[in-house]
Amino acid sequence: MLKSLPTMVWVIGATIAVAALSPAVGNVATTAPAPAVAPPPQQAPPAAASKPPAKAIPSKPVEEPVVIKAGTTKLGQVAVDAEGFTLYMSVLDSRDPSKSVCKSAPCLAAWKPVYVKKAGILAGAGVSQAKLGTLVRPDNGIQATLNGWPLYRFAKDKNPGDVLGEGLKGTWHVLSPAGKRLNAPR
Repeated sequence: MLKSLPTMVWVIGATIAVAALSPAVGNVATTAPAPAVAPPPQQAPPAAASKPPAKAIPSKPVEEPVVIKAGTTKLGQVAVDAEGFTLYMSVLDSRDPSKSVCKSAPCLAAWKPVYVKKAGILAGAGVSQAKLGTLVRPDNGIQATLNGWPLYRFAKDKNPGDVLGEGLKGTWHVLSPAGKRLNAPR
């Protein structure tokens, strides 16, 4: 503090000199201006341990349950997902017990299994919750079932309500909201 005393005296003197030499504007002051006092010099803070900048924690997407509901297509009422896309079954799969045989890359590219996350599966309008279930796929994913049939979306269905996969290769068929093959042979 004593080392900076000459500096403080110089700052105070310079401030008073500038104030005295400045022309007065408006009213003339009747008292002398208060001397400016320079703040005491601050010591540098001790070097803090450097921390890396905090990384932004990505927010987790809110997980929604898989919703299976009834939807209307040119074939009539069918099972659809929450977005309105038609759901299919394969006659090569089994429903009792539920089993999916679609496991090759070409099959999975065309027929997307309806995977279920931790949020589960929920019946929407026109579908009974009692008809919904799940199975463990060959890839250990959990797939939704309706009336025991593993559920799929067809990759070429580009709009809700499309039914382009119906009858494909005699294997793939649309399901009714009750989980029955829509155009089953009698």
